[in-house]
Amino acid sequence: VMATLVFAVLGVAAGALGVLLSGNGASAHASRDYMGRDFMGRDYAGSLDLRDAPIAGYAVQSAGQSSGRAKIIERIVSAGAPERLTPALAQPVGAGAARPKIVLIIDDVGLDRAAFDELLELPGPVTLSFLPYAKDIQPMADRARARGDDLMLHLPMEPTGVADPGPHALKANMAAGDLFDELAWSLNSFSGFVGVNNHMGSRFTQNPQAMKRVLAMLDQKNLFFVDSLTTSKSVAAAAAASVGAEIFVRDVFLDSEPEPAAIRRQLALAERIAVETGYAIVICHPRRETLDIVGPWLTTAPLRGFELAKVSQLTDIRRNALMASMGMR
Repeated sequence: VMATLVFAVLGVAAGALGVLLSGNGASAHASRDYMGRDFMGRDYAGSLDLRDAPIAGYAVQSAGQSSGRAKIIERIVSAGAPERLTPALAQPVGAGAARPKIVLIIDDVGLDRAAFDELLELPGPVTLSFLPYAKDIQPMADRARARGDDLMLHLPMEPTGVADPGPHALKANMAAGDLFDELAWSLNSFSGFVGVNNHMGSRFTQNPQAMKRVLAMLDQKNLFFVDSLTTSKSVAAAAAASVGAEIFVRDVFLDSEPEPAAIRRQLALAERIAVETGYAIVICHPRRETLDIVGPWLTTAPLRGFELAKVSQLTDIRRNALMASMGMR
């Protein structure tokens, strides 16, 4: 027991130090992703199809999400230079009190085993979203589930730019039969996922009919959809409401800019949203510069009053937050 406590204290201390430092401890590989490609001088946001992604997902309302929460997030973001927000740390809470929830979704999982192995070393729970065309997904998915993480399908969709979403991507102009065939291929790529979110898709998610078809099929399979919100023009929430599908909307992208300072600012924004609305849905990618910061942050988050939650808990989290905002709890 004593050894466990010692390691825990050391881990927390290391985590706190990593959060407080402004980049001096960054990895020597901070400018490279796990595939070895150098992002120095490249359009990082464009490579992820995030050119038009809003800084926070308040502009799009998901089915069942109160407009009050959207207004709070809009106020936070428009308060002046949101990228300069200092972390709004949660205060320690007593037993039984509701803690602000952080749902961390890590996209683009499965293409690199070294990155995946490192993800399993992160404090959790987290949610891992696997690309369907990654090789031998099932063993990785089983390992992640065994340690208590949630799984999602990271569904490739057509972007507006030149970025390549990968094979079997859904295209906005596909005939219904072709779209359902490609969707079925992705849905059958592995088992155990509880929901779906879009990989790229800034063009596809603007198409109401295409989104209705996808969301109706997901609903038939009891799967919810998380709109990664790669464009402010997404119609996913409205399409979900029209077909009765369950949808959530991403609040914060951590690493649309790969610089450590930018990632820390986005973490501060996510914390502020969680404190003021009860929860935040956060998305990042398994890149070196991201994990160097997210790992220490995950270590210290529970001690600072936040609860790390899984994506499968979002239905209850959203309902409880809405009830609390209405004074019903």
